[in-house]
Amino acid sequence: MIKIKQSKKKNRFFSSDTLKKFLNTNFFSAATRQKIIIGFLFLFFVLIIAKLINLQIFQHSNKEQFIQSTVYKESEEQQQRGFIFDRNKNILAMSVKTYTLSVDAKMMPDIKAIENLLAKYDIRFSSSNYEAIKAKKRYIPIQSNISEITILQIKHDISEERKKIRARIRQLKKDSKIYKKDIEKKEQIRAELNEIKEDKFVCLKIESKYKRIYPEKELAAHVIGKVNSENIGTNGIEKFCNEQLNGENIKRQKMVINNYKSVFLDSVSEKDIDQSNDVVLTIDRKLQFIAEEELEKGLIRTKSKKGVAIIQNPHNGEILAMASLPKYNPEEKVAKQEYLINNAIGFSAEPGSTFKIVILSTVLDQGIFKLTDKVYCENGNFKIFGQTIHDHDKQKTITVQQILEQSSNVGTSKLALKTDNNIFYNYIRNFGFNSRTGIELTGEEKGIVAPVNKWSKLSPCSLSFGQELFVTPLQTIGAYSTIANGGTLLKPKIIKAIANNEFEDIEVVRKNVVSKDTAYKVRQALQGVVTDGTGKSARVPGYSVGGKTGTAQKFDQQLRKYSKKNYMASFCGMLPAMNPEIVILVIYDEPYGDEYYASTVAAPVFSKIAQRAAEYLDIKPDKPEELTEKKNKKGAKR
Repeated sequence: MIKIKQSKKKNRFFSSDTLKKFLNTNFFSAATRQKIIIGFLFLFFVLIIAKLINLQIFQHSNKEQFIQSTVYKESEEQQQRGFIFDRNKNILAMSVKTYTLSVDAKMMPDIKAIENLLAKYDIRFSSSNYEAIKAKKRYIPIQSNISEITILQIKHDISEERKKIRARIRQLKKDSKIYKKDIEKKEQIRAELNEIKEDKFVCLKIESKYKRIYPEKELAAHVIGKVNSENIGTNGIEKFCNEQLNGENIKRQKMVINNYKSVFLDSVSEKDIDQSNDVVLTIDRKLQFIAEEELEKGLIRTKSKKGVAIIQNPHNGEILAMASLPKYNPEEKVAKQEYLINNAIGFSAEPGSTFKIVILSTVLDQGIFKLTDKVYCENGNFKIFGQTIHDHDKQKTITVQQILEQSSNVGTSKLALKTDNNIFYNYIRNFGFNSRTGIELTGEEKGIVAPVNKWSKLSPCSLSFGQELFVTPLQTIGAYSTIANGGTLLKPKIIKAIANNEFEDIEVVRKNVVSKDTAYKVRQALQGVVTDGTGKSARVPGYSVGGKTGTAQKFDQQLRKYSKKNYMASFCGMLPAMNPEIVILVIYDEPYGDEYYASTVAAPVFSKIAQRAAEYLDIKPDKPEELTEKKNKKGAKR
């Protein structure tokens, strides 16, 4: 019996017959299908409209911002930083525009053309430049601080080269029409056109920035200060007046055509931005040079660690010169950060005997002593409160004026012991110690004076000859200027004008620190120091001089006692003595060797500065007979 195999048909759910049967049902009639299609089309258009509404209304600002950021760029241009002048409008700091040249390796079609162009101006690729070009880096700096003249010449050369290229392209297009039927020639023209259409110099990028220049180099560097790579002042006037000198950055909008071409869309009005301003100082360049030159000579001779010299007008507070050593060049990298410290304001120490004018002023002003009163000075050794106060020159009974002239520590101690501590402390504060002067410079120290409730029994004695307190050189010269002008403490000035605004007002810190009569008597005593006392080497031919020496032992923090080898020598004086026109302070920190006394270290330098300054300022000599005698002696020698 033969079995017949029946073929089993696969049960397909979506067979062609099933699909036809499904589509031919009443539900999917021709009319229904038409409605469905129309419905889908309507829904599609509704979605498109909804999307457009969303873009135009709800996301419009975001899209606009995206488009703007893609097509438009905002750039900031730094203004030319303002100049710094001395009082006579000599330039102390200025800014010049310099340029940096870089290339984009990805946009460099012909390295030889770039090399040849730059070689004309002695600008060459370094080995690291070639490596960066191989690596196809986008930004490769070639050279910075290029002058504007060189950049203009480079731009001119590029412009001339582009003119040649455009002329050649025009010629090739004409040739293409002439040789229409010459297929070989036409191919050559097309090949050349494709090659020269590329801009050989599109990879070059020129950026400009301002470089700070200091024409006088180290002169007044601590006053002027310097700027960092971002043209921001780091110290001195550059920092204090940074905002005025820099002005406001100019923000400009430009349309970017491609990565290398852009068009500025706005014109910036000068009225709309804060302009950079020039600053005029009270410093006189000539007097600054005199102070620095003489101070440096003394520093070399005495091998001191630091030096300070200040010249001040006592009648308006103007600082005419402020020298600080060691000095530095603001255009160069500073070897040590400590060189940036302006020692005239940022260095405080025990002043020593220059501080004796405070106790003298106190006792005279309070009527406790007169200049002619006599005091027994214990033959130079005064034992009190378990300590012994010594004098370099041993004195027995001398007048109050002679106490200052001979710089007697014993004498001033006895003056202080007769004075109420609170009164003495108030005079110290009234002279400006233990508070910043407020000068227009950064880095000023306050100094240290302990309140009366922290004083020991010996403190009045120590303070009377300049121990147990720290003062800055600027505070010291301020106290002497107070005596010089008749008893008024003035705020020191170092800025004369900003832009066209001149600061002529005299700022009075405190009136009647001492009476005019007391100030006059102190000037008398200071003149005696130079004529008959420790300050003889501060004399200036033709002028009366009043001043005070100070030789201060430095306190050794490790040994917790005063050093026998480290001293600070200073001299502060005025000229002419009784009607002062200038006050000068000279300080040397740790002069080397046995000659550390102020009379041999600081006073002679004061004399040289004062003599040259008086001649330059045309101060009338009040002792012309000395100048006549000097001339006669010179004539006799000849």
